[in-house]
Amino acid sequence: MDIIKGYIYSEEEFEEIQKNFNGKAEFDNGSIFLTSSTSIEHNRIKRKILAKLDSFFNGSKCEPFDEQIEVIFQNKDELYKYKPDIFVMCENATRKGESFTSVPKIIFEVVSKSTASHDYITKLAVYQKFKVEEYNIVEQSGKIIQYSLVDNQYIIADVYKNDDEYVSTVFNDLKISLNEIY
Repeated sequence: MDIIKGYIYSEEEFEEIQKNFNGKAEFDNGSIFLTSSTSIEHNRIKRKILAKLDSFFNGSKCEPFDEQIEVIFQNKDELYKYKPDIFVMCENATRKGESFTSVPKIIFEVVSKSTASHDYITKLAVYQKFKVEEYNIVEQSGKIIQYSLVDNQYIIADVYKNDDEYVSTVFNDLKISLNEIY
């Protein structure tokens, strides 16, 4: 991951860079994070989680999306434009063009070596601030660290590994065996 530092970028400058960058570009309140293509394993894990979520939410008022869609987190003083690996939006989600402007219920970030600090530190703080109810850090080694929002603060709700079954803290019926994604 490349972080363009030493300069505070405007949203317009970011949009121009994003338009011409062949990879994933994210705006972090004036900083820009650029990520090149991900690994086969990253994509395999993401695809399997997305398939499980798509099947679970089929016919419901919620729908999973992947990193091709941007989520805008904004308040009076801050602006973040992220492309979470996987996220779930529900009925009445607001949009600006093809980007969502409301907060996802659940986010999964599949960690790569180059994105680890961004996922573990930066995004965790932003997702907590904007009240994403559940944030899952998915390690390619076979572990999911589940953060749940309690009194506006993230707590580690669970850590799943080996033969465990992930259970959502937002949708109690949403269960995924780790054997099915790793």
